[in-house]
Amino acid sequence: MKKPILNLGKRLNKNEQKEINGGNNCDYYTRIDLCFADNDPYCIPCNQINNYAGASTCNNLDNGCF
Repeated sequence: MKKPILNLGKRLNKNEQKEINGGNNCDYYTRIDLCFADNDPYCIPCNQINNYAGASTCNNLDNGCF
């Protein structure tokens, strides 16, 4: 009885796991209004962008960050 119960469900591939976890990082950063800019007190400074996985490819960057 224990073995059939433990095997319920299906194995998820990496893309399916990402969908459950909320999509890509840019979607998450947009939802929490995370932005990067050196001249905006409400944004994280550009030099800290490497601390956020995938943030450098998102649209919420100030032009001064490049």
